[in-house]
Amino acid sequence: MNTSLRRQLSLIFLAIASLILLLSSIFVYLQVMDILQSRSEQSTIQLFRQVERGLETFRNEAEQVAYQVQMAPLLREVLEQRGTHVQHLFLTLDLRELFKQTMAQYRYFDSIYLFTEDGEVVGASGTRSYSLATGKDHPFYQTALYQREKNPFSRSYWYGGQQPADFMERSEATDRSQTPDLLTFVRYIAMPSNPERSAMLIFNIKESELAAIYQDSYDGPDIHTYLVDREGMIISATDKQALGQASDARVAATGGYGSYTEWGDRARQVVHYELGNKEWRLAREIPIKLFNRDVMRLREILILITVISLTLVVLLTFYGVRRILLPLQELTAKMKRLQHGDLGVLVDPQPRNEIGLLGMQFNRMSQSIRDLIDRNEETEHKKREVEVKVLQAQITPHFLHNTLNSIKWIALVSNARHIADGIASLGGMLQLFYRDTALFGTVRDELAYIEHYVKLMNMRYGEGITLHQTVPEALADAAVLKLSVQPLVENAILHGFENKHYRGAITITVREEGELLLIEVADDGSGMSEERLERLRSRLSAGREDRPTGESIGLSNTHYRLQLHYGQRYGLTIASRREQGTLVVLRMPKAGLDDRAT
Repeated sequence: MNTSLRRQLSLIFLAIASLILLLSSIFVYLQVMDILQSRSEQSTIQLFRQVERGLETFRNEAEQVAYQVQMAPLLREVLEQRGTHVQHLFLTLDLRELFKQTMAQYRYFDSIYLFTEDGEVVGASGTRSYSLATGKDHPFYQTALYQREKNPFSRSYWYGGQQPADFMERSEATDRSQTPDLLTFVRYIAMPSNPERSAMLIFNIKESELAAIYQDSYDGPDIHTYLVDREGMIISATDKQALGQASDARVAATGGYGSYTEWGDRARQVVHYELGNKEWRLAREIPIKLFNRDVMRLREILILITVISLTLVVLLTFYGVRRILLPLQELTAKMKRLQHGDLGVLVDPQPRNEIGLLGMQFNRMSQSIRDLIDRNEETEHKKREVEVKVLQAQITPHFLHNTLNSIKWIALVSNARHIADGIASLGGMLQLFYRDTALFGTVRDELAYIEHYVKLMNMRYGEGITLHQTVPEALADAAVLKLSVQPLVENAILHGFENKHYRGAITITVREEGELLLIEVADDGSGMSEERLERLRSRLSAGREDRPTGESIGLSNTHYRLQLHYGQRYGLTIASRREQGTLVVLRMPKAGLDDRAT
């Protein structure tokens, strides 16, 4: 389907402008999103810095209370298990009371337990307290928490995701969904003198008490804040389903603070901050859709600006393209007039740009065509004058022929028969030139010319040369380049019969081979050596500039004329042997004289 240049240019300009506007809008949108995310990161980090002191105070206070309980003489007496069984029983009752007093003083404690290596359990919670010897049948001894936490240097460890049922002797009787989540603080007490009485001191803190310190009023169903320990486990979170799970590796592995963005089904920005103790990290997940709400107004403005800009681009594009193409349309109309024969038509002055340059070139071309036609008419007139002069010049050879004919009759009257024959042969040769000045003649005329030529050579060298011709009647009127066979016969006489006192036979055979016309000129002269034959073939294959002089110049000229008129496929081929003669084959396309004349 043909599309006008105006439509093509308009579509190109519109496509470019639309692409630029679209890319600009996307760029602005992304920049605004980046600014909003950066501000969100800064505000979140500022909030984390504000709550950092509260978290540190909470952690330090809990660890200090745990240290005081751990260093209490009563706890040591229970672990050392001195005195009778009754005395030990009273000591465990006192220890339970110590646990209750500690919980009453610090409301964020949910429960405190002591688990010894030999299976004794002493615990207290908000609803009950007990001491018993289970022999490690208590469910706690099968938990991962007990299996991994045995640091002999009494280092503190915090774990999240625990519930009261994880520390009771009958966990099946407790509904986990109705109990609070716990933040577990563990200290291991080593007894070198009696390893069986080494124990784990467990402090369960209400996780909600810790979450209240960092929970912001902006936290809701979509924004989640959580606390991560040194191993990347979530120990406290506003979303309780995440407690005890592993956080993103980028949160735990990165020092200091920062943020990153995740895309996909849950597109979100994650801001993380390392607390001063290097043990905990705060992180907050903010959905990207919250930023989209903030930029919704900006998006509406960008859409409005884009629509208005596209409208202006369309109007200005059509106006500009029309102004640009107006001179080109005028040039197209003038070219159509020139095509229909209105020679010399010119376009009006064009603007100074490429289209104006094109118009100037058109004017020059149109004027040049007009001048060329005028010159051709003048040339044709001069050619007709030259043809008249050529016709006039033919009077001279005609007069020469009549004069030779008169001399021939005088020789006959004087009984000088050989002189008359020689003059008749010379007249026959001249007749081919003044009768027709065309480049091509028939095979019949060419061979007649050869007969006259051989007669003159016999008069010169003693009647020792015989000529044999074989010409099918169907090929007698075939077209052949004039004087293309005579140089071959002349070469045979001068070089082939020179050492034989100019005695020998020349055979001319005309035949066809497919679309080729072949004229073979064979002699039984001296022939030539292989070296001389190769030199001659090399001369024939040389270009016009390298054409040889001297010996065999007639063969080279004939070969060049044939290739000049017919093409490189045609020309002469030569075969010869010493003392066995030479064969020269003339190759040309087969055509009638009328066909060649056209």
